[in-house]
Amino acid sequence: MKPVLDVTYYQRPYGTKIQIMMSNVDEEEIIFFENNNINVSMEDIGNDFAVYACLASDLSEESEILVFANGRSCEETMKDLRVKCEKEFL
Repeated sequence: MKPVLDVTYYQRPYGTKIQIMMSNVDEEEIIFFENNNINVSMEDIGNDFAVYACLASDLSEESEILVFANGRSCEETMKDLRVKCEKEFL
């Protein structure tokens, strides 16, 4: 069974929060986020997706790392998020 990443998803139009299990993420990224206690969330912002990460120990907006999908696949977007988290958190 392919590993999945637990992600908080904020739905349009009112930002309703649900938990989803993303399977279209490379295992390397899933392991990184889980092993480093990094929470991942995303929201549909119209014609794009904003994807956020923050340490589970610091859920403040100031500590968030943000990337935009910009038409990239989930795998590419999550890899970009992981690289930015490595630079910021480790």
